[in-house]
Formats: sequence, C-alpha cells, structure tokens
Amino acid sequence: MTDSSKRNTSSRALIILLGLGLMVMLAVSLKERFESPGLTEQRRPRAAAAQDSEAQQIGKLMRQVAENPNDGTAMVHLVEHLIGAQNWEAAETFAQRAVTLDTGNSKPLYLLGVIMHNQGRNKEAAEALEKVLAIKDEASVRYSLGVLYIHYLEDPAKGVKHLSAGLHDANAPEELKKAIMQELEKTPLPKQPDQPGNAAPADKAKGKAAAPAKAQ
Repeated sequence: MTDSSKRNTSSRALIILLGLGLMVMLAVSLKERFESPGLTEQRRPRAAAAQDSEAQQIGKLMRQVAENPNDGTAMVHLVEHLIGAQNWEAAETFAQRAVTLDTGNSKPLYLLGVIMHNQGRNKEAAEALEKVLAIKDEASVRYSLGVLYIHYLEDPAKGVKHLSAGLHDANAPEELKKAIMQELEKTPLPKQPDQPGNAAPADKAKGKAAAPAKAQ
C-alpha cells in the first residue's frame, strides 16, 4: 500500500470515528429531550426540525469528506456546520485539516480562530487570525482581532490598532464600520506618561511660575 493510500485510509477511519461520536452526542441530546417532558414542551417544533436538518447535513458532509478527503470546500462547509452544532473538538480537527489542504485559503484559519475562541483559547485564536491577515487583510478580521485583544487579552493598544485599520478599509461595509466605531468609542487608550522635557504649553508659558514655591 502506498503512503498516499495509507493516508487516505487513515483519514477515512478518523472521519468515520468522528461521525460516530457526533451521532452519539446527538443520541444523548435526544434522550435528554424525551426524558424531560417540560423541556420538550418548551421547544418549538421548528427548532427541533432545524436540529434534525443540521444533523442530516453534517452526516451528508461527513460522508462526502470520507469519500474524498481532499475536498476542501466540503470540509469547510462541514466545519461551519460543526461550529453551529457547537461540536468544537470535531470542528477543530476538520478545520486543521482544511488549513493543511489549502494553505492559501484564509477561511479555514478564520474558522479555526472562531473555534479556539469558543474554547477559551483566546491567545491561540488571535494567532490564527493574525495569520489570516497575512493571507487576506479584511475589516471583519481586524474587527474580530480588535475585540479579542481589547476584551479577552487585555491589550487595548493592539486592539485599537486593528480596529482603526478596519475602519479605514475602503471595502468595509457601513454596518461593520459602525460596529468598529462603537468599539473605539468604548475603548479609550490609556494616557502615556509625560516624558521629561515635554512640558505642557501652558506650563511653558508660565515659565518659573509653574515650579513649586521654595520653602522660606
């Protein structure tokens, strides 16, 4: 068996295992729903139908990727649906594979950043989004990075820098620019300490009068 065949066989085995894991998660969810009548009554039929449809779509994409492990488009769609189902572990596995399949495609990297953020791995999420910018600089990514640095990584200066760059992106939609402006207004930069020799103009005008009075 060639190395390529071995990789394909291994990939398909991994996909099948993840698919089985996903079905188990779905079964547990359904079991809890039926064992909790009050919870079942509160759920709208449309919501249940949407969940069933999502599970079917995930299953379909799982089979598609199993048949063709090099189908990057199907893999990205699968990652998006797994994110929607909040199956973070499987979503990350396929996102990493999608990144490897097409290193020039920024979307899998962006999705990977989303997944890492939802797992509380904000530093790694920021690193993934910084790599996205190296491939394709977009205002939406700048906005995401700005929010990450300001609210999760305690680096407002870096966050404001990304938000400002996104705001000046000529291709940024007006709605996104409005959201960026709101973040900038809420995030004033800390004042820089005065440097020696940089006296304020008013103090310079006062000259010696600005100095503390000498003790008698």
